Amino acid sequence: MGDAYPVPYSSSALMLAMSTVECSIFGMIIMPQKREWALYPPIRALASVYGGVVCSGIGVCMMSWSIQRRGALFVSVFSPLLLVIVAILSWAFLREKLYVGTVLGSVLIVIGLYAVLWGKSKELEAPKVETKEDIEMH
Repeated sequence: MGDAYPVPYSSSALMLAMSTVECSIFGMIIMPQKREWALYPPIRALASVYGGVVCSGIGVCMMSWSIQRRGALFVSVFSPLLLVIVAILSWAFLREKLYVGTVLGSVLIVIGLYAVLWGKSKELEAPKVETKEDIEMH
């Protein structure tokens, strides 16, 4: 992201603005009644602003920073881990039931995450073997 577009935070803001427009249009189609959009009591308005601006803004900025530091693979690999975190937190704080499928899916996600990271670390450790074409190009 940083090489093609040197200002990652403005591209993040543009991406968030476009997703806001898309979600608003989709929400108006799904929930056309005005009462569904009411932000009363005020805590609903505060939670909406906090969730939209603070959480999404910080999340996207951290992702673009991570992409610059470690590459896009690491950011994309950790995205499915959010499902595992949500399942654990909803069980712990909201007392939702955990089903066998949820637990097995979480275990598979974690195994896949570590398999990809293990493979990437092995790829980074492996010395590059120069071919005849590489030698001729230098």
